[in-house]
Amino acid sequence: MVSETQAHNGLPGPLPGSPARRAGGVRRTTSLDLTRPNGPDGPIEVNGRARDVRTDEAGAARVLDKALLSLTVTDGIVSRVRCFPERAAAPRLVGRQALVGWRTGLWRELHDDVESGSALHLLLDDLPGGMVVGGFTRRRALAAAGEPVPQPGRRLDVCAGWAVDSRAARIMAEVGTPPPPVTPEAPDLVRADDRAGWHTLAPLPTFGMSRRRRIDAHLAGAQIEVDAMFRDSFVDAEGVQRVLHEYGVHATLEANEGRVLEVRPAPRVLPHLECPVAGASTQRLIGMPCADLRDLVSSTLFGPSTCTHLNDLMRSIADVPALLSR
Repeated sequence: MVSETQAHNGLPGPLPGSPARRAGGVRRTTSLDLTRPNGPDGPIEVNGRARDVRTDEAGAARVLDKALLSLTVTDGIVSRVRCFPERAAAPRLVGRQALVGWRTGLWRELHDDVESGSALHLLLDDLPGGMVVGGFTRRRALAAAGEPVPQPGRRLDVCAGWAVDSRAARIMAEVGTPPPPVTPEAPDLVRADDRAGWHTLAPLPTFGMSRRRRIDAHLAGAQIEVDAMFRDSFVDAEGVQRVLHEYGVHATLEANEGRVLEVRPAPRVLPHLECPVAGASTQRLIGMPCADLRDLVSSTLFGPSTCTHLNDLMRSIADVPALLSR
């Protein structure tokens, strides 16, 4: 039987869980939840959790790092920030735009977290991506309330799914609205036989959006093997959690110099017909230093052959050498 994602754009659909943790390996999991408790036009409440663990030979998980984040975005501006571990510079993030320039602000104000690849930094770094996908649920909430649903202007050629000649762009030009995405029901990412494999995941309210990440890494001789994924999911009007985006990637790195030897992207759920072709863009990173991926992805992967969300997944792999050294 052909699944709805296979019929839509040939993708296999969401993962039915997470792989078993590997003895001696490290695992990072993060979640960033965005909600609007005061309605679709109210402030956005952002709550994040992150945890790094190392698995010993007996299968026990030892916590290496953990972080909590709570912030508010009002009219696109960060109006409140609280975090754990506490950072004296965190209040200086208040007043910054949550999209444009946010990551530059992190580099200036929380430079040590950026350089060390801390769990807290990845939560903060994910805010712009979360804001981009958060508009999807706002429009659904407005429609459910019988309110007018504004259609955002679309910049074309910024990604594969919205290339100037893409199916989505053609439909948008013809009817004024984008084609509806296929959003399969979200399986649980937590294994029933390994509840320690993820940090605690809070339930999402109706029209809440969550970005969840997992990064597994282990040494294999002179190489580092990485298995990473992310999932954007939301809760619809019927209370069902559904997947909007899901991507996986397997990467092999040099253990000594940390250069990228191999990248195998695995798109699983994406909204538009041409979205999956962006996976090929990751091959441009072969031979590059893993620790520099945040800068290199930004300067190398852009335009209609790429995917904004896949780019963020590749950027998150920059923290792997630091993770393994703890």
